[in-house]
Amino acid sequence: MSATEAYLAEVASAMRGINRRIRDDVLRELKAHLADAVADGGESAVVASLEAPSAIATRYRELYGYGRPFQALFVLIAAALAVLTVPLFGLTEPAASAVSFLVLVGLAAYLILAAMRAGSSVGLLAGLAAGIARVVALAAAQVATEIAPVTDARGWSLFLVLSALLVVLGYVPGRAKEKWTKRDVTM
Repeated sequence: MSATEAYLAEVASAMRGINRRIRDDVLRELKAHLADAVADGGESAVVASLEAPSAIATRYRELYGYGRPFQALFVLIAAALAVLTVPLFGLTEPAASAVSFLVLVGLAAYLILAAMRAGSSVGLLAGLAAGIARVVALAAAQVATEIAPVTDARGWSLFLVLSALLVVLGYVPGRAKEKWTKRDVTM
């Protein structure tokens, strides 16, 4: 494998998650640029002077975002984590609540990360999926079990408010990053 092919393979690997057509276009453009540069000078010198593959991938990810499959993965992970925030484990009450609380903290951190990495629209969808999954899981637990996790109106209110806050938590960090970050569109 030549130095050019190795470099392009590293760039392709670093661009995981970006739409395949965009990634292929970028690689085609880089390959043409490298072919022109190699014709003017030695291949190893040209490849050594290039920007790191991870830096190129980061700029294109910021410019184009993640592809649909990765966006869907962010949403599905949020929904799965949200189900675990409902105290459904066959544990005694204090332990079930502690585990649910810890997973809820992890879900909040995950939603912030998803919004910051994938953008406010993906963060919003992940927050919506998490909020809906929590409500559905709790409603199913209320119907399916003899011991209801939430027994009064105050508990339901708190649960619904926390579920709604997950939607906000999924949207706001990504939107703030989009507003306050200057985009570098030079390639």
